[in-house]
Amino acid sequence: MKRKIKILLWLFCVGIGGTFFLSCKEDEINVPIKEITVSSSNLQLGIGEIHTLTVNTTPENVTAIVEWTSSNAGVAEIQFNESGLVAGVRGTGLGDTVLTATPQGGGAEQTVTVQVITKVEEISLEEEVLADPAQTRYNVVFTPSDASVQDIEWISSDSTVATVVDGLITALEAGVTIITATTIEGGKTASVEINVSGNPPILGFQYCSVSGTGSYNPDMVQTVGGRQNINNSEAQPSENYNYYEGEKLVVSPGGSFDLSLVQSNNWSITVVWIDYNGDKDFVDDGEQVSVFGLQSQLNDGPFNATISVPADVSPGLVRMRVLTGDAWTTDPLAAPCGEVANSTTKDFDVEITGKLYGAVSGDGGYNADSVITTRGDTNLNYSGAQPNVNYEFYTDEMITFSHGNSFDLSLIQSNNWSMTVIWIDWNADADFEDEGEQVVIFGKQAQLNDGPFNTTVDVPTDAVKGATRMRVLKGDAWTTDPVAKPCEQIPKSTAKDFIVEIL
Repeated sequence: MKRKIKILLWLFCVGIGGTFFLSCKEDEINVPIKEITVSSSNLQLGIGEIHTLTVNTTPENVTAIVEWTSSNAGVAEIQFNESGLVAGVRGTGLGDTVLTATPQGGGAEQTVTVQVITKVEEISLEEEVLADPAQTRYNVVFTPSDASVQDIEWISSDSTVATVVDGLITALEAGVTIITATTIEGGKTASVEINVSGNPPILGFQYCSVSGTGSYNPDMVQTVGGRQNINNSEAQPSENYNYYEGEKLVVSPGGSFDLSLVQSNNWSITVVWIDYNGDKDFVDDGEQVSVFGLQSQLNDGPFNATISVPADVSPGLVRMRVLTGDAWTTDPLAAPCGEVANSTTKDFDVEITGKLYGAVSGDGGYNADSVITTRGDTNLNYSGAQPNVNYEFYTDEMITFSHGNSFDLSLIQSNNWSMTVIWIDWNADADFEDEGEQVVIFGKQAQLNDGPFNTTVDVPTDAVKGATRMRVLKGDAWTTDPVAKPCEQIPKSTAKDFIVEIL
């Protein structure tokens, strides 16, 4: 290519009488372009993605014309401006193509290799639990799943705490580190916080060790009201501590159980904790569940307490720690860890099972005095007074039955200006809102309903096997709305939950 340069030639003639102007004209001189360069030589595009290419010339600022072509227009299409110095490339289909920029009138061509791929939009991490407690693996989930390039770079923010190689994480020493996965294509990231504790180190938190001295022992630790209960009467363990792995209390969120304890001597007190949030300590609000006896005095016992399980506790396996110590030296406010003089500690498993059902409460003098079932494999035979805050989850009451069967349900209300609504969470999704889950209404709105009441309940053939709940709500016949959700604060009502086991 050549550049046109305008040259103005002035011709002068000298004649008699002086100098005078004869003529002028302009001419053109063509200067060739030595070379062109393109802003990118390799591109990776997604379908529909547009990238801009620019052309620079040597010499600069010439009025150049560059033509563009594509070896496969089905992969990438190109449009360029009048001079061809600016071009837009758009990915149209998966594959490879070569774009060629050719200076008009000659000169060296320049090429751009274009690869059109399915690009990564985002990634997430999915844990694969391994048998070794010091290791775990995280697999990367790509969106979209068919992303063309699925290469990942892994990094640990503190490699002295844990290392990561191809998603395999290995604990090294106690501490916290952030493991991050980054896609080679697109730089998308996902991270997870890793805690390491213990010696030797393991991934996650570890319960603190505890030991003691002296002749102090919880001679008997017994629970009643759980779906499975503890009945421990072991003598004083070695080093004044033992973890009774597998000796387990099974309870549900919002439920309760009775705890009984006998101390080895009357100059002791006993403190009981449950690690409800599963963070491997016993120092959070509500985790000290009972103190049996008083400080600095004799405490004869035996002791009993009813323990309420928080309604918002998450399902999982945690621990109960029972520490019996000298009443004159034991501090109930101290963390139950390390060397605790004049004490013995026993740990037990507590399994929180079931879903997190919506809390419910009420007010007023309304109560389902009796709830009885027949023809189940096991049956309810409940009768009781109005519970505290007008709600209770009776974990020691259960009805079991099989798919496609039916059972009989009868109920007595505490007064006749009430009506009763009963739900069963057939699909075990922790609510009572699905079709068919309201199983019966005893009584009618805005009238007196004497009772007693009876009905037959058919068990759906598609009911989810396992443990679920039945909710019995008794409320004022003039204010209770059977269509309303059986959750939260319901004025003039009392609700009772029972375990339903579908075989």
